[in-house]
Amino acid sequence: MDKVKKCSLKWSFAMYIIPCVVVSMLGILIIGHGTNYLQEWYYERFSNSMERKFSEYYVIEFSNYHSFELEIMKHKESFIYWIICNAQSILMPLWAFLCVGITGTVFYNRELKKPIEKLMEASRKISKNQLDFRIEYKKQNELGQLCTAFDDMRQALDENNREMWRSLEERKRLNSAFSHDLRTPLTVLKGYNDFLSKYIEHISEDKITEILSKMNSQINRLESYTYKMSDVQKLEDITPNVKEIQTDTLIENFSESGKYICKNKIFSLDFKNDKNSLFIDLELVMEVYENILSNAERYADTQIKADIYVTEDFLQIDVYDDGNGFSEKALQLAKEPFYRDDKEQNGSHFGLGLYICKIICEKSDGNIDISNTKNGGKVTATFFCKNR
Repeated sequence: MDKVKKCSLKWSFAMYIIPCVVVSMLGILIIGHGTNYLQEWYYERFSNSMERKFSEYYVIEFSNYHSFELEIMKHKESFIYWIICNAQSILMPLWAFLCVGITGTVFYNRELKKPIEKLMEASRKISKNQLDFRIEYKKQNELGQLCTAFDDMRQALDENNREMWRSLEERKRLNSAFSHDLRTPLTVLKGYNDFLSKYIEHISEDKITEILSKMNSQINRLESYTYKMSDVQKLEDITPNVKEIQTDTLIENFSESGKYICKNKIFSLDFKNDKNSLFIDLELVMEVYENILSNAERYADTQIKADIYVTEDFLQIDVYDDGNGFSEKALQLAKEPFYRDDKEQNGSHFGLGLYICKIICEKSDGNIDISNTKNGGKVTATFFCKNR
């Protein structure tokens, strides 16, 4: 706290004012003594010519003062003496103003000018949306703190702009992938429609029923696409609703969902925790957990294992399967929207599960990671647990 006070502008201003006052007082003393000495010297030098006039001044009647003054001013020596007598009343204030002016100029140039210029330049750049710069000012006074706060604001704006740009790019890419995947069922429907329009009178009812069934399958696929896309768009705008959840409740939910989703495989759950409760959005956590389990169930041969870790700040979910693991391509693209393995291109799996998990984890200040183990694939999801 003392360091902040010593570095403050008030303290710096005092350090400039003290020498200003000292120099100003010394100058005033010098001017006073100098003019007094000059006055005495001039008086002694010209006493013979001025003795009569000044003696008359002290005996003259007050009413005749102005006429006497005019008479005195006619003589050069008397006029110079008058200037010397009044010089200190003019020079002293001038010297004081000069000291204050120089002190103020030096204080401004050394303490105020540089940070003000930096802040003005930064405000101009920010107004033009140019945020790739830094505001550096080493002095820890109020203006230094203002520069630091201004740079923090710039950095926050830059991060928000980058996040907004990333979100817009993500949505553009998602819409592009969605539009691309819509082409296949739409093309199939268009082909069936054209076929029925041309040949409906020449084909059997069984064939018509078969074609209508295939068309209905494509329509269901489009409907599922629409619902999935709607879910993703909603997830982009959600804010986790964090509540206190008892550990027993969390274990029960994980266990029941695991047994239901992995009913055709061997499922095991290991919960490692020393806390009675944690603060999370249970619905979002279960959404991620169930998506990861569904993904593992699809690729596992016989076994699925879930390890749950609760630390001071994070909830971590590790899900293992004993399948073939992720391919090199899948390790890079599995979290992208609408990514599917080549063998699933025409299936009902849309490739949105891990992408949805990624969005939810990021909204919860966590992350999702995929990797391979010696026995198969592994997906890790983390959530930040807020403490109350």
